[in-house]
Amino acid sequence: MNIMKCFGMLLCLLLSSVSYGQAEDLSLQRALDQLDAAIDQSQSASSGNEVREAAAVLSFVLERDELLSAAGELALGNAYLIGNDLGRAVLHYRRGLVIDPGNETLLENLEHARSFVEPTVPGEGQEFSVRSLLLSWHRFIDRWSLWYGTVGVFVAGSVLLVGRFVWGGIPLKLPIGLAAAGLIGAVLLGFDQWVVEQDDGVVVVMPGTGMYSGPGAGVYSEVYDGPLGAGTEGELVDLRDGWANIRLSNSQEGWVTLDSLERVVLVK
Repeated sequence: MNIMKCFGMLLCLLLSSVSYGQAEDLSLQRALDQLDAAIDQSQSASSGNEVREAAAVLSFVLERDELLSAAGELALGNAYLIGNDLGRAVLHYRRGLVIDPGNETLLENLEHARSFVEPTVPGEGQEFSVRSLLLSWHRFIDRWSLWYGTVGVFVAGSVLLVGRFVWGGIPLKLPIGLAAAGLIGAVLLGFDQWVVEQDDGVVVVMPGTGMYSGPGAGVYSEVYDGPLGAGTEGELVDLRDGWANIRLSNSQEGWVTLDSLERVVLVK
């Protein structure tokens, strides 16, 4: 009977946390449905205003609620790709893969978008594939499921441990096992967050971006054969007075204007 009381308390806690997550997902799902409908209509209509407006709504929801949604980033990438905005299409596919590195649809759409980027930088995307391999556990479980599971088993272990001392009759190995499982989940999530924070990836979103040997177009010479195309990917090296020093996938470095690119991982 005492064990049933413990599990009853645990069930209430889990249901409350799941309900909170579902309430957050409601506005996100509406924004996703709106964008999907706009994308479907755009295939038969000449105007892309509906797609742009729906994409703006979805972006607002993601930023307002600080949501991490691979589905949302995929939808935004598709919307920008339809609108021939290669830079932001690549950007949002990359952001989606930060959330869900094993997502095959995101990987395929990213490669498709990359095929349109001109000029092509040799070696584009190779480093990102290594990162996906290191985080391959995402292929089996998504981040939110692991988070809820970690919280659930940790709370379960804590409740059972308290119940053992208060009521007795609960084997010690049960709460210890649950606590150990929660600890493993916490370590995985912590490592994953650390890897994300180390991601200095950037994407050029402005077509015809010049790349110079120093932070100034009128002072320094161009270091790349022609301007960079929207969708070109690189790594942020340094920032200075409205300029960003980036390293391309072929290891070439140069300076571009800060407003010509976006960071893959949003820094708050």
